[in-house]
Amino acid sequence: MPPSSTDVRKRLDALANYELLDTAPEKEFDELAVRASQICDTPMATVTLLDEYRQWFKASVGLKVRETPIEDAFCARAIEHPEEVMVVPNALHDARFRHNPFVTGGPEIRFYAGAPLVTPEGIPIGTVCSIDRKPRRFSRVKRDALRGLARETMALMEKIRWRKALEAERKVSEGLRMSEAYFRHLTEYSLDLISILEADGTIRFESRSIERELGHAPAHYRGRNAFEFVHPEDYAAVMSAFQEALVRRGNTPVIRFRFLHADGSYRLLEGSGNNLLDDPMVHGIVFNSRDVTERVRLQAEVECNRFEKEDMIARLTGGVAHDFNNILTAVQGLAELTQMRVPARSPEAGYLAEIQAATKRAAELTRQMLAFSRRVVLQPQALELASWLRVLEPRLALLLGSDIGLTVATHGESLVWQDPAQFEQVILQLATNAREAMPNGGIFTLEAIPMALDSHERPANGHDGATKYTRLSVTDQGFGMDAEVLARIFEPFFTTKTVGHHPGLGLCMCRGIVEQSGGYLIVHSYPGRGTVFHLFLPSLEAINEEIPPIPSFETRADVPTILFVDDEPMLREIGETILLEAGYRVIVAEDGPDALSRLAELGTTRLDLLVTDVIMPGMTGVQLAEEVGRLRPGTRVLLCSGYTRDALAQSGGLPAGIAFLPKPYTLAVLLDKVSELLTAQAG
Repeated sequence: MPPSSTDVRKRLDALANYELLDTAPEKEFDELAVRASQICDTPMATVTLLDEYRQWFKASVGLKVRETPIEDAFCARAIEHPEEVMVVPNALHDARFRHNPFVTGGPEIRFYAGAPLVTPEGIPIGTVCSIDRKPRRFSRVKRDALRGLARETMALMEKIRWRKALEAERKVSEGLRMSEAYFRHLTEYSLDLISILEADGTIRFESRSIERELGHAPAHYRGRNAFEFVHPEDYAAVMSAFQEALVRRGNTPVIRFRFLHADGSYRLLEGSGNNLLDDPMVHGIVFNSRDVTERVRLQAEVECNRFEKEDMIARLTGGVAHDFNNILTAVQGLAELTQMRVPARSPEAGYLAEIQAATKRAAELTRQMLAFSRRVVLQPQALELASWLRVLEPRLALLLGSDIGLTVATHGESLVWQDPAQFEQVILQLATNAREAMPNGGIFTLEAIPMALDSHERPANGHDGATKYTRLSVTDQGFGMDAEVLARIFEPFFTTKTVGHHPGLGLCMCRGIVEQSGGYLIVHSYPGRGTVFHLFLPSLEAINEEIPPIPSFETRADVPTILFVDDEPMLREIGETILLEAGYRVIVAEDGPDALSRLAELGTTRLDLLVTDVIMPGMTGVQLAEEVGRLRPGTRVLLCSGYTRDALAQSGGLPAGIAFLPKPYTLAVLLDKVSELLTAQAG
């Protein structure tokens, strides 16, 4: 039923008190609309005020209009029940809205959730709402969060109202009385915890909100030192921030710390201090904070769910890559063996060349799958980033084209611990994406800055003790991405490209390589303003690894003996054939125990090289290499694999002193690697 004239008059009178209608946009309200969009995961959100004839948007996200007629306003229905959040899962199925012009036409609203803005006197004057073009369900957590945003918006409006009142009263010499009233109302309606501390940390004032958040009334804290409630492990950091507040003007950096609750637990607070000791109206350190315990818990839960989902996909892709690489190695090896036995200009030789080209393309796909699944074998080394980028710069310029400018900036020497070949793929992939995002030209920038991260900022997968990183920022001036696309860019096979363009696993691969190296990657993007990827790379000094040299081999006149181990029969046959034809003595085995049995049969005969697959039933190639090294010291080892999840990837790279050959490999590459290991002299 329509509102009574009395209700409308009360609303208009209450609304007039805030003097917000038809005012310019304000940052605080814009941020509230953005948070409503983010919390509810919708492309549109507004802070809406309702007068007699229209709904007017003080702030909005995803909408170009500033007002609409009140007879078509969802928000006008939402304020009919001020104590509730009105949720419309699908407007097409709701008799109140199915014929609404904003449902049948642009912006084609389907989902709506609105939390009323209610004055302290209980009068609804508007809403904070989220809107989507597709139907959706709305969880209790999001409903409560939207209601909390409405209370926070109302607190902001109260703050503005009392600030204006204070200014008016000051003109008639009532500044002190109004400032007290302003402060009282501000703290009473604030969602923040507002504290005033003496220079020694003694609490002089606590807002009423502290009882809601921490269980004790303000009187419990007044006269006591704030630091007795801080968690012992956070004491030093909080004291440092407090000392900084004592010696500087303005707000201190935001800090997080644990604070004692009435129930004996600790809650995570986030806040900042402002030194007003010289202000005769305050004479203290004003500290604003809020309880972020639940928000941090939910963020951790979302991140955990993301990791579990990606890990499940990674296991699947890694397993597929393992089997596929074995098959590709066999196909490629058989094609090469056959090609050696047919005339070079025969049709069959051409067919075999096509087979080899196809296997190379398939091998590139499995390489991307392994990088995404963090199963690629890294062969890291000390990399001086500035020099490395200078070498890569001409290739980047050629890839980007003449319409895109390239800027490379480094600040001092940055030694990082990276696999150059894999890291080059990361940079080239980001450059390729940037080129596609800037069809009309622009600037592509790489900037490297060394920095130290504290224990809270360091990634969970980072190297133990690593605090020094180099941040490589990769920036373009392209189309940018909205929040919905940004949330999905690391999903496997997600793409915004048109049909017919291969989506690949580009960004999945990039993040997999960076994180497997002990670093991490974050991204910021804004529609129409471009994108920046921040790659945090562990510095070399943070890595403490001693890498012994590969055992030396004394060149002898007799034929070298090679033990070739693989659980795939075709690969054993191909390996034995090509190595015998190359003039080596070859012993084949199907797994670790079989290899040790064949080794025992050799007696005192020297074993020169062990060539083994990594993943085998019963005993991995790494375990076999360790046992052979114990039984036959000085034996060279060549590990071969296309999937290294358990044996190598979890440690971030190869065991020290062991060579590696990824599958699929060509027979020529296998022979070159074997020859290299057998002829290398002691360093």
